[in-house]
Amino acid sequence: MRRGKGPLLLQAMGRLPPKGGRTGTRWAEMGRVPISAHFRRMKSPQAYRGNEQTYVKHFFLERYLERVAYIILSNWPKFVYVDGFSGPWKSRDEQFKDTSFIIAIDKLREVKAALRQAGKAASPRCIFIEKNPESFAELQSVVSRIPDLDIAALQGEFRDLIPAIAGEIGRQFSFVFIDPTGWTGFDMHNLDPLLKLRGEVLINFMFDHINRFVEHPNPKTAEGFNSLFGHPNWYDLYTDHIDKGLSREDAIVAVYMDRLRQVGGFAHVTCTRIKKPLSERSYFYLIYATRHWKGILEFRKVEQRAADEQESVFGATRRLRKVAQTGQEDLFARADVSEPNLPFEQQRSLKQSLARSLLFSIIRENHEIAYESVLGKVLEIPLVSVQDLNGWLAELRKAGAIEIVGLVGRERVPKPGHVVRSLRTQDNIAE
Repeated sequence: MRRGKGPLLLQAMGRLPPKGGRTGTRWAEMGRVPISAHFRRMKSPQAYRGNEQTYVKHFFLERYLERVAYIILSNWPKFVYVDGFSGPWKSRDEQFKDTSFIIAIDKLREVKAALRQAGKAASPRCIFIEKNPESFAELQSVVSRIPDLDIAALQGEFRDLIPAIAGEIGRQFSFVFIDPTGWTGFDMHNLDPLLKLRGEVLINFMFDHINRFVEHPNPKTAEGFNSLFGHPNWYDLYTDHIDKGLSREDAIVAVYMDRLRQVGGFAHVTCTRIKKPLSERSYFYLIYATRHWKGILEFRKVEQRAADEQESVFGATRRLRKVAQTGQEDLFARADVSEPNLPFEQQRSLKQSLARSLLFSIIRENHEIAYESVLGKVLEIPLVSVQDLNGWLAELRKAGAIEIVGLVGRERVPKPGHVVRSLRTQDNIAE
């Protein structure tokens, strides 16, 4: 395996560790290791008051990073986590517990300790990048005091350091988190070396910022979007989606996900929506890209928890705002805590309807298809769970429209390795 010679990384990290580990990623071989009780999770929602959308983002990051780190380090000794815009920014905690880089450090130390206790050699690495000199000084000061994790803190523009970072990662599995404060600094063509790596990417797509200027006539603004989407005709791609019936918001996100899939060669690209705490409008999207259906499955599992957490935390935030505005506490606030948010439930219902229609299309177009292929395609739609998919398959099986090849004895739930076989003609498989 060829290792890059990036001088910035070599200087920051010291002698490079020896080569090693197996190639290829067998996600299905995930190890289940209990979490040590003495490790604490991230700060509570109260610590993020006024910035609740960041709490939900960190909630998602912490839980997905835990899953992917366990999966990879249970089977291979190396794993690299990259944070392209590490900060810290506007931290309210003396130990920076409300920042993404400390959340990642704590989680990876936890995973490493648990796996070592189970007899597995785990060597996660972190690469943190920050361009602001003052923020970088704080970042470097903190990470220099952490002796039990391999960490490199690099100062500079993320896009300028990408070639060196990609060279150092080489064939190791990486999880790259790109969390900018706006929509510049991570041009699609600059990201190319990282997107081609053996790993996954999670991007904070700042929809609220982008939406304000997506149709702005200023040539410089248009040029900036050319770089963001990595295509000079991105606007034509956007209007094509509009013509197909997508909303302005869905079209913007769809163009970016399409381009990410094309440039990175990813098998699966999806997203999850983070709202503004005091309204139903979108703040940003976490856009995720992976090469394996197992990644989509784990992402959706985390989304289920994060979506419920978002509704709970944002509901509490709105009640607090109402009390502050009226000066009176709602006598029925306690009862309202468990009430469903109708707009959210409508959105979930819409996504499930789209996923169900997609499933029917897949079955009509394929006489036989691997269950995991179906799972990977259907779960790309947000707010859809594997339980939803299995329920729809059970309905089709009961109706005699399909059979699940590979079910044994009393098995009723399909699993990887099984095959979905259509038993009807295309016209007879109705939705």
